[in-house]
Amino acid sequence: MVRLLLQGLFWGCFLTTVHPESLTACKENQYSINSQCCDLCQPGKKLVKDCSEAASTECTSCGRDEFLDTWNREPRCHQHQYCDHNLGLRILEEGTAETDTTCTCIEGQHCANKACESCIPHSLCAPGFGVKQMATGVLDTICEGCPVGFFSNVSSALDKCRPWTSCETQGLVEIRAGTNVTDVRCGVQNRTRILVVIPIVLAVLCTVISVLACIWKLRIKKPEEDTELQSFELTQCQAGSGQKPVESEDISPVQETLLGCQPVSQEDGKESRVSVQERL
Repeated sequence: MVRLLLQGLFWGCFLTTVHPESLTACKENQYSINSQCCDLCQPGKKLVKDCSEAASTECTSCGRDEFLDTWNREPRCHQHQYCDHNLGLRILEEGTAETDTTCTCIEGQHCANKACESCIPHSLCAPGFGVKQMATGVLDTICEGCPVGFFSNVSSALDKCRPWTSCETQGLVEIRAGTNVTDVRCGVQNRTRILVVIPIVLAVLCTVISVLACIWKLRIKKPEEDTELQSFELTQCQAGSGQKPVESEDISPVQETLLGCQPVSQEDGKESRVSVQERL
């Protein structure tokens, strides 16, 4: 038992002597190596050689098209991102020794992912929808439905919903209501109808008046013709019998007609007639 304790103590002391733990805590922007603290290389520089007891950390600047954007102990710098025009990319901001190149997309396209390694075309807002927020080089189009009073009849990544046309401000009337995809249709339909109806009404009135006038003339003219005919027949009969013509003013209320030059009397309001045979 005592032998085992002695062996354990021996190996513990041996390992402590071979691999001593560093009791020194390194500061910010330092790293520990070979039991000592070395300074990290500042952004824009890469590590050439670690520090030693006689010399500090050796760093050198990144080359062209290279960068390191943090305090580091990297032996190599990172390459700037390449904005490939064939993928729809273009340079938004040139890179430096401390920053990477920033790419964006050409007009009409936006980044396919956060790293913007390729581009895709902007989404189009379909008819009935308008652009709420226009797309950028890194964000796609945001669309919204056209509310009542607005419409969009095109697929576009630029156009917002447009308001319906105001017919009243143009002195017109609305003949077709608008929708979210069509504008209001204005016109002069009511005025046109009035202009068409008025001549038709006037023509009908003129026709009715003309017909009534003709009927009135015929009703006045017919009694006059009957009176003239009776006077003519009476005159002819009197002339044939040698009697003196009777003046029209002496005609009695009893209406008389001639039948073979013989008077046939008819009282007002009665239909009695005296035949020629009874008078003979």
